[in-house]
Amino acid sequence: MGTLPFGRISLAGLLALLAVFAIACGTAATPTTAPRATAAAPTAVNTPLPIVVATPGPTVTPKPTGIVSAKDSITLVMPEEPSQINPFQSIGASTNAYVTRDNVAEPLTWQSGDDQRVVPTTATESWSQTAPNTWRFKLRQGVKFTNGEAYNAQAAVPSLAYLGVGANNNSSFPYTSGFKPAAIDEYTLDIVCDQACPIFPNTAFFAGVQAPGYLQANPTIESRTRSVIGFGPYVLKEWTPGVSITQEANPNYVTVGNHYEFQKPAIKNVKWVWRNETTVMTAMIKAGEADLAWDAGVDSAKSLAKENIAFGSSAEVFAFTINTLWHPELKKKEVRQAINHAVNCQELINAVYNGLTECVGNIIWDGVTGSTKANTAPYKYDPAKAKELLKQANYDPKVEIGIYGRSARIPKQVEVYEAYHSYLTQVGINAKIYVIEPGVRTSRTTCGIGKSVNQVITDRGGDPAKDKPTMDDFKKGVEKGSLCPYGDLMENEPSNETLDFGRQANFYMSCVFPRSLVCDTAPGGFQEQLPMALAASGTERQAAMQKLADKMHDDALFVFGFKLPVVYGKNAKLNFKPRFDGRIRVNHLWFNQ
Repeated sequence: MGTLPFGRISLAGLLALLAVFAIACGTAATPTTAPRATAAAPTAVNTPLPIVVATPGPTVTPKPTGIVSAKDSITLVMPEEPSQINPFQSIGASTNAYVTRDNVAEPLTWQSGDDQRVVPTTATESWSQTAPNTWRFKLRQGVKFTNGEAYNAQAAVPSLAYLGVGANNNSSFPYTSGFKPAAIDEYTLDIVCDQACPIFPNTAFFAGVQAPGYLQANPTIESRTRSVIGFGPYVLKEWTPGVSITQEANPNYVTVGNHYEFQKPAIKNVKWVWRNETTVMTAMIKAGEADLAWDAGVDSAKSLAKENIAFGSSAEVFAFTINTLWHPELKKKEVRQAINHAVNCQELINAVYNGLTECVGNIIWDGVTGSTKANTAPYKYDPAKAKELLKQANYDPKVEIGIYGRSARIPKQVEVYEAYHSYLTQVGINAKIYVIEPGVRTSRTTCGIGKSVNQVITDRGGDPAKDKPTMDDFKKGVEKGSLCPYGDLMENEPSNETLDFGRQANFYMSCVFPRSLVCDTAPGGFQEQLPMALAASGTERQAAMQKLADKMHDDALFVFGFKLPVVYGKNAKLNFKPRFDGRIRVNHLWFNQ
């Protein structure tokens, strides 16, 4: 079977490989026509990053004109329900983010689905770098939030001020790092980063904007969980927990040139539903109860007709976050390395995923800025070495290592847990599986080092949203311990839409972020290296990010797994072409006559 390396393989090539797989499985599946795209890093690894200026205008593939959809409604089925729908926070799985973040809200920048260049959105017209730490955005005029509030620079400030602070666990900070917005005039906005930020537009895909009046009336995270007020192509109509989320076309949506992802919706009514069994998702496609299923699983290639299948990727890997800070055994590098050597990843993906993907020894893949062949190479399956490493670490088998995760984030997920559990117990590790609800997982994953550091700052009379933490704060945060249960090994699917290790380092190797379980306070350690790496560009950025990615791999800061392919079930008449990162923007879909 062909494998699916991201980063240096074109999307067209990826789809071709998946088509070969489908044929091998007995169904002559023909993927939708692949756009001209490559998954190379947004800027060449060995070329200095230029000052980027975005200009409005059409992208490579404009949406055809005069489209009339044969159906005025669409039903999309996902593997799990969002835990909440505020696009500023974690919505649960990254797939859940499509429901609101990609369809109701609108970010400052967007990575075009056809050629992956960074383009303006309804929020922006252009941008330019005016200083090493400053980007000036020209905002689009004539835009209104769906509650009638006007959109301008001043209206954008409250949202962006929130997203520039990592202490509140927002969804944008791991990509952008810290920044402060400043309204220069009515439609000119400056983003002033905490440090030099040479690729800020390439990281602002999740820096979205909501209506300032709505935010003021709903000042807490809890009060924002059930609604979204943006100016995207759709408006939230109703969320019936456990049943569905419905949306309808925004009649006042402002288009962007003739870019196909920023046009008025051809389909007026949207319903999102969730089923955690891929067989059920597949059956819904067959019965016409759903028009698009993400992810129907590799077995659907055997049961669906070729016109009901589309193939893509998700820019994610399957892995486990490791509690390197507070678990008495997982603190030990040798124990973490032993776990990775204990897992026969190739056997696992052959048995569970028909060999459709490939193993990887990092939370990025070859081709991402900071990657090398060495620091993305899978750990060799070597149970004898795993046992020797456990002996060196003086491993205590009386201490349980819990394997925590959801039941349906990816197809056959519980089977994957069982495989990891079996491999670990075979080398003498005391492991136990805990399948938890998505909402429970979301609450647990905010219990990392950043939360403890925030409490340290609060205890000394400071404000985590305003006060920059010191190295002493970080040390005291580690000493304080976890303020709530996180988990030992937590199932995770790190994504890397930016194709730059900065996102992963900022998310999972930082003492600042609430979801991080890594905090290196040693002189010259990760925490001191990170700001310099994020401020670098060109060959210096590659070298700095490589150093961090080397540590991720060599110190086994995650239990590494495999790349995630996506098999979509679809209505045969739905005009749908998968993106390289799996995101779904419904406004550019339509049904053929």
